[in-house]
Amino acid sequence: MPRAVDRDARRAVLVAAAATTFAERGLADTAVSDIVRAAGVAQGTFYLYFQSKDDVVLAVAEQVADTMVESIEQAVTAPGRTAVEKLLALRDVFSNAGTIEQASDLVENLHLPGNRALHDRLADHLTPRLVAIVEDVVAQGVAEGAFDVPDVRAAAWFVLGGLRSVELSGVPLAEMPTALATVTELTLRALGHEGRPT
Repeated sequence: MPRAVDRDARRAVLVAAAATTFAERGLADTAVSDIVRAAGVAQGTFYLYFQSKDDVVLAVAEQVADTMVESIEQAVTAPGRTAVEKLLALRDVFSNAGTIEQASDLVENLHLPGNRALHDRLADHLTPRLVAIVEDVVAQGVAEGAFDVPDVRAAAWFVLGGLRSVELSGVPLAEMPTALATVTELTLRALGHEGRPT
């Protein structure tokens, strides 16, 4: 059993070294040799944990995604927030994704056409957790009378689909907050909310 702990710890060291190196050098300019140098391990050790640089990029991206989900969970479980306020908080977390430490370059690179497979693997990691969160928010909105939808789960898929459409359309990272604000306003209308969000 101690070997599994050591293995997990070694993998975590490699992921942390990769995140730091990506932040310092940029994703494209980072080689596996840079990561192992930062981690203080032999190059062969890297390949015991990852098959390629793409695999470690995904591991770092999953950490960033986990940080985002934690931020979303905090935003939507804050006491006293209405469902509309929670959807706006969700929008804000997505808008600020590029400001999460080590995230900006990763977010930008994951949305390049050549990285579609990597992006889709990350989406597979995130989507089930996000659907459950958004479903709870929509159900709260229905209970509050703010939303009028016949199917809460389908509405959650719709909300996430709208947010995802912004990234799939190729909106540059700098324009993402404005695009997400527009999509969120349209989403709230589609959910039956009257009035303008703030």
